[in-house]
Amino acid sequence: MAYLEKALKDGHAEIIGEGKQQRILYNAVHHTERYSDPEEQVRAEFWAELIYRYQYEPNRIGIEIVVPDRTPSDRADLVVFRDDERKRPYGVVECKRDGITDARV
Repeated sequence: MAYLEKALKDGHAEIIGEGKQQRILYNAVHHTERYSDPEEQVRAEFWAELIYRYQYEPNRIGIEIVVPDRTPSDRADLVVFRDDERKRPYGVVECKRDGITDARV
């Protein structure tokens, strides 16, 4: 079973809607994104991998977090925090859609 499939089954996330209107709800952090976006599908699978493979608590994984000391609109795709209050970042992940070449990153 894929990590995201397990996360959906366990209630950590929900897919809502159909087609281009499809959205994913990350329940622990009350955040939604457009799941029909290919980059979001990659992020969702890695988010679930952080939970099941690496054993991070879902409430400690932030989504679209503002990155300090950068342009105000810059956000990190995923941030793993050391604490439940999500004040002490541990790791930052930037996701790209599947199939993109290293040269385009």
